[in-house]
Amino acid sequence: MDLSTIANTNNEGDSSFAGNSEKLTEPTVANIAADATITPQGNADDDTDYLRPWKLDNTIVGTATPTITNEFHSLTDFGWYGSAYRLSTCSSQFLFSKVYEQWRVKWVLITAVAILEIGSIVSASATNSPAFIVGRAIAGSGSAGILIGVFIAITHSVPPRWRPICNSTIGGLECIAMIVAPVIGGALTTYVTWRWNFWLNLPVGGVTITILIVLFKNSKNQKIAEAPILSKLKQLNILSLFIFTGSVVSLLLALEWGGTMYSWGSGRIIGLLVVAVVTFGIFITWEVVRKDRATIPSSVLFNRTAGLCIFGVMAQAIKGASAAESGAMLLPSIIGLSVAAITSGFIVSFFGYYTPLMVLGSIMMAIGFGFLTTFTPATGPPSWIGWQVLFGVGIGFAISQPWTAIQTVLSAEDIPVGLSAISFAISIGAALIISISQNIFTNLLRDGLSDIPSVDIDSIISHGATDLLKAIPSSQKDRVLGAYNWAVTRTFWACVAVALLGLLAALCIEWKSVKGPKKGVADETQPSSEKENYAV
Repeated sequence: MDLSTIANTNNEGDSSFAGNSEKLTEPTVANIAADATITPQGNADDDTDYLRPWKLDNTIVGTATPTITNEFHSLTDFGWYGSAYRLSTCSSQFLFSKVYEQWRVKWVLITAVAILEIGSIVSASATNSPAFIVGRAIAGSGSAGILIGVFIAITHSVPPRWRPICNSTIGGLECIAMIVAPVIGGALTTYVTWRWNFWLNLPVGGVTITILIVLFKNSKNQKIAEAPILSKLKQLNILSLFIFTGSVVSLLLALEWGGTMYSWGSGRIIGLLVVAVVTFGIFITWEVVRKDRATIPSSVLFNRTAGLCIFGVMAQAIKGASAAESGAMLLPSIIGLSVAAITSGFIVSFFGYYTPLMVLGSIMMAIGFGFLTTFTPATGPPSWIGWQVLFGVGIGFAISQPWTAIQTVLSAEDIPVGLSAISFAISIGAALIISISQNIFTNLLRDGLSDIPSVDIDSIISHGATDLLKAIPSSQKDRVLGAYNWAVTRTFWACVAVALLGLLAALCIEWKSVKGPKKGVADETQPSSEKENYAV
């Protein structure tokens, strides 16, 4: 999260133009607090984390951030409050996938929850901004392990036919958390203290750990090699993961800072992009040399369905861009998304195939975002509610299917890495489309405002979307609103484009039933000894 994504279109234009200076103007604490009050759903960065574990922990922070910033007198650290969480989550996903390969799911999952709890304690008890940021980074690492662990546990414990129901239910519950968490966060911050946003994780996490210890049993399907600790540690590919982490962190920082805190032409941004490209090149070279011992083995990368799912889910992450308009007006899409996400699991379990919903969902997304390009200030509620429901249902149908596909087409030993790749693709896809959409919007808005006389463009930009009319002469309000609306609606064409890319990927995915192979046909996704050995 950076200073401009607090409300990404509620404050889409806020300090988003690079101009000629390298460091851009930062918003004031008062403006941040005002925006958080107006948009109780939280900030855009939090909403890009759909299908992330512990959505309650992540989105609950959005409404508390202005208060935290005021208490620590740390406006310059504001961007790190969300960035630390996201950076550690992205960079830890493949590490946890390798850990799950070497140790039992139950104990790794418990460890991940414990790490998130430790991070929550550090944040809740922080006496200064650096300590709070460290706590968020620790919590982010734990959250990465939780999501992957939950889906791996489902893979080993639930028969293939019923996995889609579990997968989609998780997605639906996180959509509900998107609605509930900001309300809880706002109430705790206003009536108690912001620290309870993090102390709240302790009883929740404690109950979770207790349930895992008492009720969850390690599946006999998970084959763990008996080897010394040092041998298992070597299998984690620490050096490769370290290089990959450097690439990811550099790319995400460039995407978050570029065009907001610093201009795209600044030395900092160019340096970060160069580091990201070089380190990623080194990582790819190392992966090729190690072949099947690589962090992401060729059996995953060159599996047609797995590769297309990784690409397709990056396109489906456009939900993160639309969620930048968080607020009451986005509620129809969130409700549609939640209902469709949960329903999709039952549909796949009944019919057996996940591909049709990926195709249908991508089509609905493209059409829904296409309709949004026709939005005007005079558009009535029936239209924008219907359009939101359309693309929300489309996202709900499509977003859970890659998890099911990975669990269906990959061999048991490759599933942890495949699931990690899907989670990583969601994170990176959301970051990319938000950055692209934000820059399209800001450039179009500047062009539109430049044609209007007697309008101070920088003043309008500094006020942001929520206070837009305050900086405009009454005689120019209609023209400025027209320019703003035009910039917003043109931006949705980027969402249409990536939805169509997702559709292309979905059309190329092989049709494989979660009900398993026909009688007499071997199941390629599981060893024969695991066929009917499910510990439910």
